[in-house]
Amino acid sequence: MTFTQKMKISELKPFMESFLAIQSSPAELIKVLEELTLEVDLPGIDAKELNLSFSKNTLKLSRKEAIEEPSVGTEPGSIVAKSANTKVALGLADSMAKTDDPVVIFGENGTGKTLFARTIHQKSGRSKQPFVCFPCGGIEENGAEQQIIELLAEVGTGTLFFDEIQDLDIDTQRLLQKIIHNPVEQKSFRVITATSADLYSLVRKGEFSAELLAILQGCYIELLPLQERKEEIEALVTFYLEQLCQRRGLEPKNISPEVMRILEAYHWPGNVLELVNTLEQLLSMAQEKKTLFAKDLPAHIRIQTIKSSAAQKKGL
Repeated sequence: MTFTQKMKISELKPFMESFLAIQSSPAELIKVLEELTLEVDLPGIDAKELNLSFSKNTLKLSRKEAIEEPSVGTEPGSIVAKSANTKVALGLADSMAKTDDPVVIFGENGTGKTLFARTIHQKSGRSKQPFVCFPCGGIEENGAEQQIIELLAEVGTGTLFFDEIQDLDIDTQRLLQKIIHNPVEQKSFRVITATSADLYSLVRKGEFSAELLAILQGCYIELLPLQERKEEIEALVTFYLEQLCQRRGLEPKNISPEVMRILEAYHWPGNVLELVNTLEQLLSMAQEKKTLFAKDLPAHIRIQTIKSSAAQKKGL
């Protein structure tokens, strides 16, 4: 049976009716099946992502579990660097990709810490090995050792990324310190960590291991909040809007000057992540319109910018 990627779903019924009407020998039926071409026309799904199986009287098409739908902006080269801070951070990431040294990435939630970690991995000599992201808040205190052992088995000689490392309890920190400090383990995998907390402050409070911090921080990369690098907003909007339109199968959209003005005026407490989510909502509201207008923006963003503008005029 051959497998190509286009099929009109409406053609299934007449095909099955004609197939079931065949009164042939088993050999002839097998010949028909061998020459059968199944075409699938499902937007956003590639043929290589699908499993084809037959059980009893059911022909099943399913997405392979091993295939993950990439998130917007996670591929190499997707970091938009227009501000001085982001250019410095990207330069550090490029430099660290040439080493196996550990890296700590600091920034508020939504600033792109995971994206930077992936970029370091993808540009490194370990790029063909696994990149395993683990949210530290998900480690159970009683089963921490087993969970970390499973992580080590999964990552192999790849990169192990601990997201929000400050969420580890002190006992798990000591366990991780022991594992990473082991010369054998140190050579087998790379560690990158991300945090939105001041780890030095936590060390002073006795809430984070000074020894573990010393091991983890081969390099420190800081990502500023989007509020402090607003010169990047227009470039970010252009980049992510193009990606989102491509993923949704939409024609490229134009941004009205008013929309851009509002986006640049908004304070973005959720940083780049909130910006991307806003663009997704904007596209959903705009539907088939070629130009995106202010009325298509989420109400809270329009209201907040109006309030901020009014406060500025009053000198508040």
